[in-house]
Amino acid sequence: MRTHRLLAGLTMLLTAVATASGHTATIDSSGAGYNGTLMINQAAGELQQQANARAIAPGSMPSVTVQQHLQGLSPDATSADLQAHIRGSAFSDGSGVLGVNQAAGVANQQINGFRLGAGVHPESLDDSSLAQSAAPVSFSSAAGSHGAGERLVEIDDQAFSDSRGVVQLNQGAGVGNRMVNNLGIRIVE
Repeated sequence: MRTHRLLAGLTMLLTAVATASGHTATIDSSGAGYNGTLMINQAAGELQQQANARAIAPGSMPSVTVQQHLQGLSPDATSADLQAHIRGSAFSDGSGVLGVNQAAGVANQQINGFRLGAGVHPESLDDSSLAQSAAPVSFSSAAGSHGAGERLVEIDDQAFSDSRGVVQLNQGAGVGNRMVNNLGIRIVE
């Protein structure tokens, strides 16, 4: 089995400001002009699960496998005001592969998966890739009257402007949200 290398050498680390009071997550004018690979996970609240996974391989299609599991929620976890904001010129004028997971709330699951295979022959989508499109949970997050507070997600008009390449964004404010971006690119010679 061929060992797949992650883009660790190309990864730029960024500290994004997260404010936990009132369950608010905010990124303000961060990451502008990024070049290469940038991966951000930001969460305010409880029991958040987030992953940005990247893999590149010559001659074969690499695999990315991420598993997330949640057991349950506390009964009073759903009543807070939950807000997620991306403000200013955050992530503008960048190029490369960008993955942003931002969540405010409780028990949100977010995955950004990116695979690039060079010299790969076309093939059908495999079961491991398809399995990434759903994260199993053992509780119901069905909508209903449960004393929920305000839910707000916001992206400024200037954020992400003039970005080139791959931009994967999961942004949520709530309880039990499940979000997956899974992109596989095959380059055939």
